[in-house]
Amino acid sequence: MNFSGLEGKDPLEKFANAMAWLKAHPGGELVIPPGVYEVTESRARAVFSDMLSGKYGDNPQDVMFRPDFPYTRVLDFYGQEGTRLIADGVTLLLDGFFEPVSLRHCKDVSVRGLIIDYKRKPYSHGYIERAADGELVVRFTADMPDGFPFPRYAVCDPHTGLFRYYPFGIKQWRRFEGNTFAAQVDGETKIYAGAELYVWHSYHSRPAVCIQNAEGVTLRNVVIHAQPGMGVVGHLSRDIVLDGVSVVPSAGERMSTNTDATHFSSCYGRLILQNCVFEGHGDDAVNVHNYDHAFAPVGGSRYRLACLAADGTHTQAVDLPSVGDEMQLIARGTLDKGEKFTVTAARANGDGTCDVAFDRPLPAGSEGKYYLENASACPEFLFSHCRVRNHFARSVLIKTRRATVEKSIFEHSDLTAVVVAAEENWGEGTSSEHVEICNNVFLACGTRGDVPCAVTVYTGSREKTGKQHKKVVVKENFILCSEGQRPFAFANVQEVVAENNLIVGG
Repeated sequence: MNFSGLEGKDPLEKFANAMAWLKAHPGGELVIPPGVYEVTESRARAVFSDMLSGKYGDNPQDVMFRPDFPYTRVLDFYGQEGTRLIADGVTLLLDGFFEPVSLRHCKDVSVRGLIIDYKRKPYSHGYIERAADGELVVRFTADMPDGFPFPRYAVCDPHTGLFRYYPFGIKQWRRFEGNTFAAQVDGETKIYAGAELYVWHSYHSRPAVCIQNAEGVTLRNVVIHAQPGMGVVGHLSRDIVLDGVSVVPSAGERMSTNTDATHFSSCYGRLILQNCVFEGHGDDAVNVHNYDHAFAPVGGSRYRLACLAADGTHTQAVDLPSVGDEMQLIARGTLDKGEKFTVTAARANGDGTCDVAFDRPLPAGSEGKYYLENASACPEFLFSHCRVRNHFARSVLIKTRRATVEKSIFEHSDLTAVVVAAEENWGEGTSSEHVEICNNVFLACGTRGDVPCAVTVYTGSREKTGKQHKKVVVKENFILCSEGQRPFAFANVQEVVAENNLIVGG
């Protein structure tokens, strides 16, 4: 079906009609003619305005990142099967707060060629006109409300185009004139006169592409320029492919998404990211993990589970295991692995918890000694022929059992480029069984603090003891370190193979 034949008073209504047609015609194909489609809605504009103006507080995530927060989906593939969306040269230009693409409870759906951008970015940037005597004067390029939130900020070096995060402390802004603002600052600022300043207005909220309880989803040549949250989020889904996906700034900008470019939790089967480009995102390029759960007995072999994700799941849906999944006891403090138990029944509760029945009771008193993790919700992860540059935090964060990172280029990540870990403080991840990091290029990564450039492996447990990871192979990589910087750091791992790596500097 060609989109041109659809009726509707505006693009949002036309997209809704298109989605209804596709749901009624399994295996259908929708072709959207190239062009810029401006999508807006009064509620979406109001939410966006409230976020920018500080009505949701200094960190809007506290208000917006909740299951009951209102938002509007644009392309909603709920319940579809076999759909093919062809959107080559199509730009969704969003005016307001949206979840642009929603892939929930669908199967074998592919999206090709879509571009996602915002008319007014969910961040702001300006030029530092004066920096002296503890005062910063910045001329912003977009209209700025009084009292805007700024939970994260970074300076962009005008000579290199590279970000430096939190280079000084900023106190409350005050309008100087027009869109020029001044603020009292702590720390050295003179060297930044003439540089660009980027200010985040939010952390997590709805993603640009939400993949939830889906199977066989493929995103091909999709471009995400901005989102007040993450780029692509996958949760409780099986067999996901991102091929040629780009999370990159639009022309004239340095920043893309406010937080992770991509993030996948409690997924199954295979997760493939290939030929992708990630730049300027406000957190990791990709994070792959399951969750730790606290649990309490409710009778017999039934237990109530509470996901320990610090911010809740990134879809804000309950992390509900499936019947047949194996859940494993994980020791508190060390994250050592214990017995596995098979799920025979599972039900989500209205308070974010879930009730799960197992094939047999857990050991008496185990709730005080262990977490439960879903050992089945750990996809085999491939990151291949990708490029990541100039962003906050880590590039590839591996908290699944088996993973390969190959033939990719990493440049100027804020922290170590590739990290293999389980992190008790976040309630995320499992220790790995086999990880290969081979034939990659690492260029001056780990620019903040005393961290390795290329690869770090550890168990982020409270006690920091034991060897929970089984085997990590790091070979045939080229690594350019800063002076005195380590290329690698390995801890809590039984076997490391590190060979034929060419290391310059460090």
